[in-house]
Amino acid sequence: MKYVCTSALLFVALAVLSSSATAQGGWRQWDIYLVDGTKLLGTPLGINEKGRFTQAMGDKDGIDRSKISYLAIIERDLPPAPEGLVKQDLVVLRDGTKSFGPVSFRDIRFSEGTVLQNGKEIGTEKIAYIKFANPKRTMKKKT
Repeated sequence: MKYVCTSALLFVALAVLSSSATAQGGWRQWDIYLVDGTKLLGTPLGINEKGRFTQAMGDKDGIDRSKISYLAIIERDLPPAPEGLVKQDLVVLRDGTKSFGPVSFRDIRFSEGTVLQNGKEIGTEKIAYIKFANPKRTMKKKT
């Protein structure tokens, strides 16, 4: 009997460890890397009515896009994460394909939705990373 219980616990532990990362509701999780180096968890990731990224259900304030360096889906076997600065928004698909150009979002809720780039629609299920172009710095006026 002791052998059966141990085997059952081992099976459950392996099943939990081998599953892909999903949040409590079954949606996929995203890491949100801020320009200041902070990493937050989007579980689920969404965009509120103000156009800010939300990192959990009920998150009313959200995070302004200008504060985000990049978004990364939390899954195994992804291409390398984008490094350095980019002059245009960068989308990296799960197969490693990269495309540059302004990114906008449509109906991002519960970590899923559609990204628009260069006139094309890309489902978030195909995306590994979205890196935002660095915001332009404004020059201070001389007084």
